[in-house]
Amino acid sequence: MSPCLLSIAPDATVDEAARALQEHDVSCLAVVSGGSVRGVVSLRDLMGSTVVSLREGASAPAPAVSDVMTSHVLTVDDAAPLSAAAHKMVEQHVHRLFVRRGAGADSDTATLAPVVGVISTRDLMRAVMKARQNTPIGDLMVSPVATVDVGESIESAVQMLGEREIRGLVVVDGEAPVGVFTQLEAVRARKLPPELRSRPVEEAMSYETICLDAHTKVYRAAGHAVAMNVRRLLVVEKRKLVGILTGFDLAKVVAASAA
Repeated sequence: MSPCLLSIAPDATVDEAARALQEHDVSCLAVVSGGSVRGVVSLRDLMGSTVVSLREGASAPAPAVSDVMTSHVLTVDDAAPLSAAAHKMVEQHVHRLFVRRGAGADSDTATLAPVVGVISTRDLMRAVMKARQNTPIGDLMVSPVATVDVGESIESAVQMLGEREIRGLVVVDGEAPVGVFTQLEAVRARKLPPELRSRPVEEAMSYETICLDAHTKVYRAAGHAVAMNVRRLLVVEKRKLVGILTGFDLAKVVAASAA
């Protein structure tokens, strides 16, 4: 786990939360009040307010973190096996758990146990790398992939993310992946004037992508993700996009290791 618990106050604005997420390169923040964790605010939570903001116009006031946060905080005991944490992430379809010390098996109800850190799918990537799992990533990837053409507008890409309730789109030029447009890029679009949101998504996408052949062993893929600090890997065959592998997919590998 990471012992560093990044937090924000419930009365902070979503714009402040977005800046903190970008600055620390994380996907969520603990919402802390009075020394206790009251909830969690993630990029997914901010996405909803971003779509509403773009629909209502730039003059719409930014809501408070407390208006968009998720109140139910999923936790795991610090003594639990790593596979148990991975299984819970898969079961609840989340990318991180807060870690409580001395919570016991029923950690969600042990609200008095102190939160001492957070474990995320990024941490599980390291576990896959160290375990030297040999499965080809083509056997684990998700396919088909949600994509957007380089010529589509930034605003169209934001709307696609909101309507499909997904974390990111792969930006393609023909059949070749050239970048990604994720919830982080969508949240940044909140600050853009309408004339810039009509520009091609290629101008706002992230170039931080890794393309690997479908036959690549998963532990090597995890190593690339850890070294390059990316959350998703694009799976290709002869430069053609055929699938995607995320930290959540690697969580399934760790969860299955205890079976």
